[in-house]
Amino acid sequence: MKILTLISSGLNRHDLQTQLKEEAADKSPRISLYQRELNSDMLDESFLQTIPKWRKIIYKFLPIVLQQVIEAYLICHRYDLVVTWAERLAYPFAFLLKITNRRVPHITLNSWISNPKKYKFLKLTISHIDRILLWSSVQKNFALNNLKIPESKIEFIRKFADQKFFRPIEKDTDIICAVGSEMRDYPTLVEALRGTNIPCHIATGWTRGKLYETVKALYNIKELPSNITIGPKNYHELRELYARSRFVVVPILPTDTDNGLTCILESMAMGKAVICSKTVGQVDVIQDGVTGIYVPVQDPIALREAIQFLWNNPHVAKKMGMAGRKYLEEHHTFEQFIESMRIIIEKVVSEYKIRKKNL
Repeated sequence: MKILTLISSGLNRHDLQTQLKEEAADKSPRISLYQRELNSDMLDESFLQTIPKWRKIIYKFLPIVLQQVIEAYLICHRYDLVVTWAERLAYPFAFLLKITNRRVPHITLNSWISNPKKYKFLKLTISHIDRILLWSSVQKNFALNNLKIPESKIEFIRKFADQKFFRPIEKDTDIICAVGSEMRDYPTLVEALRGTNIPCHIATGWTRGKLYETVKALYNIKELPSNITIGPKNYHELRELYARSRFVVVPILPTDTDNGLTCILESMAMGKAVICSKTVGQVDVIQDGVTGIYVPVQDPIALREAIQFLWNNPHVAKKMGMAGRKYLEEHHTFEQFIESMRIIIEKVVSEYKIRKKNL
């Protein structure tokens, strides 16, 4: 079975051989594992460099997303199934299939279908999506109860961290950290840390060629406390930062999706407790008081109290971190995600063959 996966642009992915060397040198998570285990070609910016010259000439006038979608449409007959990794790729691809009356087994991994702009496109193109895989149970319930999407088309799938790369590393914990860009509430974190003298590094910056408004809000703070530093980290540097951190803080703005989940899972994989804003959407992973601490959204006083508590009680933070690592090993490993994908892919392809045979 051969799979084609469309992934978001701007990720600066290496070619497979370079990526394998990075992984073998323990400088990167095992990004290639998905590609290798599921026999998938990854349709990203690098893939577009391998296409015929005449298509490159046409594509240069189009946004990168449309380049990917059109190329996928042109070559999808070579594959047993197409996976679109994000709504911005899924809905245009499904729309193109729909208007041309073409059928291709199609699975999409989505995170925020309750966004009005997104669910309007989803409802328009759902006929040409075989499965919508959602990281969040809140989003799954919205799809079933609000959008009335048939249950047969919806799957809850657990997000993953590479537990072999992000693993517990013994180091003196002389700092805390926060990581990520989307829907982060860094001004509240800054106010919570102001006057505490607890060192914190916020690992953020440009993401996929874009500077999120949430990051701009951080850079726009005029008087940043001296105990806070800011700057992006590559994978190896990020792992070192996690290792040095007594615990990790994930401050999130009000949202009904699972923003912050990647950081949370990486932290748990590293054996670190997590302090997280208790949003509507962040409900599936952290066990309050066991693997981390929830605090009210946009409440710097409550956040400061939680930070000071874990900073002054490192044994509690370590116990939570160990519980988080155990939970991740049981539910959120990379291999578990890939096996879930394999089962769903095989089922969708089988259903497609039966439908085709019965036509």
